[in-house]
Amino acid sequence: MRHQVGDLLWIPQAVMLYKGPNTPMAVKFNGKPRVGIFLKETGHDGYALILVEGQEWIVDKKQIRKMKIKERHAS
Repeated sequence: MRHQVGDLLWIPQAVMLYKGPNTPMAVKFNGKPRVGIFLKETGHDGYALILVEGQEWIVDKKQIRKMKIKERHAS
């Protein structure tokens, strides 16, 4: 699935988040499900840069899902 800048993402619990290649030890397990924002593709195949709680993280795209928003119809 192709993501676009600004897409809202569902990030499940226990997904590993990385800070990037310049800080390889900076990793974090997502302790609870969260919502993030897609920023861009990374130079690494299969990974994306996302914004979660005001911080940029790199995540495996197989681990994230685009949120579906139900539209309300006026009656």
